[in-house]
Amino acid sequence: MRVPDEIVIRFPDEGVAAAARLLREQAPETCRAVLDALPAGGSARHAIYSGSEVYLVLPAVLEPPREHATTIVGAGDVAFLTVERGSSYGVDESYSEICWFYDLDATPSMPEGPIAVNVFARLHDADDFFSVCRRMRLEGAKKVEIARA
Repeated sequence: MRVPDEIVIRFPDEGVAAAARLLREQAPETCRAVLDALPAGGSARHAIYSGSEVYLVLPAVLEPPREHATTIVGAGDVAFLTVERGSSYGVDESYSEICWFYDLDATPSMPEGPIAVNVFARLHDADDFFSVCRRMRLEGAKKVEIARA
């Protein structure tokens, strides 16, 4: 079976999708863990503390190692994070998320400050997709689907 080079993040109710090229050399274990967890879907939400970030909480906790981890992200970066129970204000249960950044003002953060994320993919040709993300600040959660390309 051929392993995909990309994932697709889709807002089905908006009729908008964007592909993200996997960064296999920089984050091989994260790519593997995320691909094994796909397809995934649910309500994507706009981040509260991070600026221009949208995220989807995954149905299961994943445990790839820290790799290609940073607090400095750019528009189009797609990242992974597991947050451990009790590690931050209001975190009562551990969870994993896929998050993506759509503008220049993003810094992945929790209430206590910046938090490093594993950047594992990069969105391309995503202007319409980013427009939906921007609208989420005012419109709220939107249905999202993430799948192998």
